[in-house]
Amino acid sequence: MSLRPGTRTEVRKKSYKTGVDADEARRRREDNLLEIRKNKREDNLLKKRREGLLFQSQSQPLLDAAQHAANIEKK
Repeated sequence: MSLRPGTRTEVRKKSYKTGVDADEARRRREDNLLEIRKNKREDNLLKKRREGLLFQSQSQPLLDAAQHAANIEKK
């Protein structure tokens, strides 16, 4: 089963490990960057929500005390 020299090189080239395709690599990088941006945005939103809840829980006793004092004055 002797192959012609041109065919032999084609078979060899196809069987050899090929490098990363530039378009495929670019697409993967873009997908990774998009995922990173989404995760970062979500983390920032969670931080803001936690800070809002913390601020709300800290200010709630002050509001309750002020309302209680106002109710006492009305009596």
